[in-house]
Amino acid sequence: MLIDDLKTILSGIGVTQAQFARLIGVTPRAVSLWMVGDRAIPGPVEAYARLLQSLTPAQRQVEIAKLKERRTAMRDGMYGVEFSSTAGQGTCVLVLDNGRAYGADAAGAKYDGDYLYDEARRLAELRLKVTFPPNVKAVFGVSHPYEWSIDVTTNLNPHADSGRVNLATPLGRQINATYKFLRTLPET
Repeated sequence: MLIDDLKTILSGIGVTQAQFARLIGVTPRAVSLWMVGDRAIPGPVEAYARLLQSLTPAQRQVEIAKLKERRTAMRDGMYGVEFSSTAGQGTCVLVLDNGRAYGADAAGAKYDGDYLYDEARRLAELRLKVTFPPNVKAVFGVSHPYEWSIDVTTNLNPHADSGRVNLATPLGRQINATYKFLRTLPET
């Protein structure tokens, strides 16, 4: 499939790149890379785009309605997080974006990972790798003269505007956190 073919299909059915990304379960960036020719459009994506194009407008609306239902199930966006333990405290901004989680804090630590949304419990199960710069003391009191990282897990209610969570690490140290929903992500 050529780039112009995909652009024509999406334009013809009235679906934005961001909506198409959510429909097929990829990031908006992946669709952007296809649209500028930096990556080849995968065969299954081409097949789904052509299927959408072949549907009647009513059938297409059913697919788009599924997209809207999924969107309300999990509220992606930007969250402010304050965390503390017996050894210190800190703040960070965390972004939940279509299964990915990423952010940074004031001390220079970077957060990268993913989440799964559990429909039954209505919780996002986060798995993060927190990477600390050299000589930065972590909230649980550890510092190293080199870059290092640790895995952190937690469950967050994405429907609440704010809440409390406990962060688990392999070190077994308790880290308490509060979060606040800051904003939704812009459509791309």
